[in-house]
Amino acid sequence: MSNKQSIRNICADLNRGFAQLNISMIMISIIFLFTIPLTPLNAETIYKSVDENGNVSYSTTPPNNSETATMVDIAPPPSDDRIKAAQQRHERNMEAAGVLDENRKKRDELIAEENRLKREKQKQLQLQKQAEKNNANDTYDGYPFYRRPLPGRPIAPPPVNLPAR
Repeated sequence: MSNKQSIRNICADLNRGFAQLNISMIMISIIFLFTIPLTPLNAETIYKSVDENGNVSYSTTPPNNSETATMVDIAPPPSDDRIKAAQQRHERNMEAAGVLDENRKKRDELIAEENRLKREKQKQLQLQKQAEKNNANDTYDGYPFYRRPLPGRPIAPPPVNLPAR
């Protein structure tokens, strides 16, 4: 098994593992940064060939029909200084992300507290308005209202004046 095949197998295993463990993209980028110097990118010459059906394939050995094969130039790996600078930049970004995450959590807590206070205040105002509405129709002055009876027929007929005899 060649070195590139073993790297591909490791990457495939890592992909399956990341899918199962649900590791964030940050962790993947950290692992990627640390594995970049380990991959021998310029160790072998890469050949690109296209077959009759138009399928493109890459290999480390030249194909039998070498007139359709072309050599692929691969950029050299980054220098140690660039790798260290990238790692430092990544660490600063991680620290900044941590600070931003803490600030976001604090802001979310403050917003949640403000919303809770607004709901309580709204509920108190609603109860107060309901109490005022209930008391608006109340005409009770402390004494019951006494209604006089309507005049009706007298109980005894009025006296009649008869002529003198």
